[in-house]
Amino acid sequence: MSDLDGTLLDHDTYSFAPALPVMTRLQAAGIPLILNTSKTAAELRTLRESLNNTDPYVVENGSAIYFPDSSIIDSIGSTAHISGNDVHILGARRTEILSIIQKKRSDEKFLFTGFSDMEVSEVIAYTGLSESEAEQAMTREFSEPLIWQDSAHQLRKFEALIANHGLRLLRGGRFVHVIGACDKGKCLQWFRECYTRSGKFIPRFVALGDSQNDVAMLNAADIAVIVRSSHHEPPDLEKQSSVIITQETGPQGWADALTQILDEILT
Repeated sequence: MSDLDGTLLDHDTYSFAPALPVMTRLQAAGIPLILNTSKTAAELRTLRESLNNTDPYVVENGSAIYFPDSSIIDSIGSTAHISGNDVHILGARRTEILSIIQKKRSDEKFLFTGFSDMEVSEVIAYTGLSESEAEQAMTREFSEPLIWQDSAHQLRKFEALIANHGLRLLRGGRFVHVIGACDKGKCLQWFRECYTRSGKFIPRFVALGDSQNDVAMLNAADIAVIVRSSHHEPPDLEKQSSVIITQETGPQGWADALTQILDEILT
């Protein structure tokens, strides 16, 4: 299970070229590569085609799991309710999120601007994305990024109020994200329970990530790979054993760590 930005994708160029041979090796061995990202499903469509990835994937910080092939649902023994035949939702719908945060803004006079308040040109200005990329980033289904324009005290108050409705905040570099009661680690645990329940084998999960946002996923994995970043220090984990910190950054570090792991388990 892998994060994307700064992990499988280079932080600056978004290249994944160094990882291609290892992705081919995973496919040949029948090992799924489950992408687990803050990106939207729309953003992942083109990227997954480039990666030749057909495995389930997780979007919007653990909010929902998408199944490109519904037969996968049966094969892993899932008894979960699948909305729209191919999505298992762990978080909250964006419509629900917007209803709650807009009421709190009105009642408490909080100062923030969300994606739902912006035009495409504004998202481009804040993110540096192209027009098509910004449009894809705006097609959120399970979260709402905010530009927080109020005090830190007000942010803590806002966080406490939305928690009463089962929502939580994720603080990112540019935005504060409002999501449901989910995270990247809960998705890994969901897959673990499904595979275990299927009775076919006992799954072992390798998780790869580079930042604080990946900590829950890394802690939940059997083997955690912290991919070194040129932009920040490695995150701290509760997990003490079976942790690899790469020497190289981005997709090269990703490839080096998985090559080491595959050499050990496939030989």
